[in-house]
Amino acid sequence: MIETNPLIALAAYALAIVSAALLLRVVPKIARHLQHSGESRYASIDGLRGYLAFGVFVHHAVITWIFLRTGEFGFPPSNFYSMIGQGSVALFFMITGFLFWNRLLTQGRQHDWLAFGISRVFRLYPLYLPLMLIVFVTVFHLQNWELKEPGSALFKQILAWLTFDRPDINQYPQTGMLISNVTWTLAYEVFFYLALPLAGMVFIYRGNWIHVVLCLIGIYALYQVVGWEHSLKKHFIASFLGGIAAAYWIRRPALVAWSRTPLAGIIALLALVIAFTAFNRAFKTGPLFLLSLFFVIVASGNSLFGALKPRSIRWLGEISYSTYLLHGFVLWLMVQRLPLLLNLDAREANVYLPLIAICTCLLILISSLSFLYIELPGMAAGKKVLLWIRSRQKGDKQLPEKVAR
Repeated sequence: MIETNPLIALAAYALAIVSAALLLRVVPKIARHLQHSGESRYASIDGLRGYLAFGVFVHHAVITWIFLRTGEFGFPPSNFYSMIGQGSVALFFMITGFLFWNRLLTQGRQHDWLAFGISRVFRLYPLYLPLMLIVFVTVFHLQNWELKEPGSALFKQILAWLTFDRPDINQYPQTGMLISNVTWTLAYEVFFYLALPLAGMVFIYRGNWIHVVLCLIGIYALYQVVGWEHSLKKHFIASFLGGIAAAYWIRRPALVAWSRTPLAGIIALLALVIAFTAFNRAFKTGPLFLLSLFFVIVASGNSLFGALKPRSIRWLGEISYSTYLLHGFVLWLMVQRLPLLLNLDAREANVYLPLIAICTCLLILISSLSFLYIELPGMAAGKKVLLWIRSRQKGDKQLPEKVAR
């Protein structure tokens, strides 16, 4: 059975890695980008991202298989296939917590909050907006371009989607399933970004008790405001703590030295295996502890016996946001719509598995193109906007001096 056979996941990963390796050979721009980016200080985390994003795809591929056969969406019966999605998301949250909390610890009060805010907007939206447009166009195409709701309702739906909520569009049922509802995690990311300066005031900058109280109230208010629309769950937010713990862990040379030993690599892999086989939900104390142990070792620079170092894996890490955001729509298109056009029965394993193989190759190709031609230009545009704002600020400061002269 597909939903319980882990060899299918291994085959999908192998196909994704081979696809990435072939792209590295035939697309010089990809090789140049990797060469230009060089070895990141956290190269192991860069490699980990690729495994995680593709793991979410595998998770949703199994869920889609179950849906096609039963008509119901639900978690896979296999702990492994349930955790390969949930556990990957938890580790993504840890990566976010680690990278930005570590930056706060390093830079302290010199942290550039303006650059941080602009970079986050231009990291999330350049790819998300085209995907959102595709979803809206798809819905209206499926409904023969018939407007079933008043314009005011449609406008509210657009605003909700812009904030990563997924209400049904124009009465199309379960619209979010067109993209496997992946945008729910972006709401948690946004909450973390907004709460970060307040948390920094409490735990790093350490102002007086009045500042601490006000910041804690602010964090609670943000939780309520963001949660009012997205129903934030505290045990999901707890995932970020594993990354924050890693930011302190890497500041202890003795811990880092131990984390880079073969023994630590074995312990990390053992923790991951136990988390992915003994539990069917990631956001609980036991699996979160095991995943955090795995993560602090990887964050310390352990490449897990070289598994995180190959150039193909690093490329999968580079395109991980595209892979994560786009895989749901590619999956829906390939295994739910295409079989209808070709008169195929995707409920048959000998039909579904080849479709997933094609979907895997196509996803890596599309994600690579979207990274090169949407994500990278988007990040570059963010830097230009920051420079423009800085120049305007500098000009505004110089103007009073010229007037005084």
